[in-house]
Amino acid sequence: MMTGTELAVAGMGSVGTKSLDLVKTSPGAPWMTRIEEHPSWETLSQLRITMRVGVPLTGFRVRDVLTLKVGQVFESGSPETEDVPLMVGQVQLGWSEFEVVDQRLGLRLTRLG
Repeated sequence: MMTGTELAVAGMGSVGTKSLDLVKTSPGAPWMTRIEEHPSWETLSQLRITMRVGVPLTGFRVRDVLTLKVGQVFESGSPETEDVPLMVGQVQLGWSEFEVVDQRLGLRLTRLG
């Protein structure tokens, strides 16, 4: 019995028949856990870009924008547990989630696209 991560690979038997052999592999660690660890972070942190996040709103109309009030809530077209796409120009940079910190709305990059 093998323990740990196992990978099934196709192998050729002595008579030309294929068989599946289990090969032990080590779990892959992420190459970088924080963006600040990237070798080019000093340069990257100075870039000025406009990022865009869109959340589909069901039944939202122009007149709703004109009559917005503080604390008003609209229903989103996507589940609250689902990450939203983060765009830079026409390119999807990754996925993000909204977070409230000290009564301010923030955006956290959850994974790169």
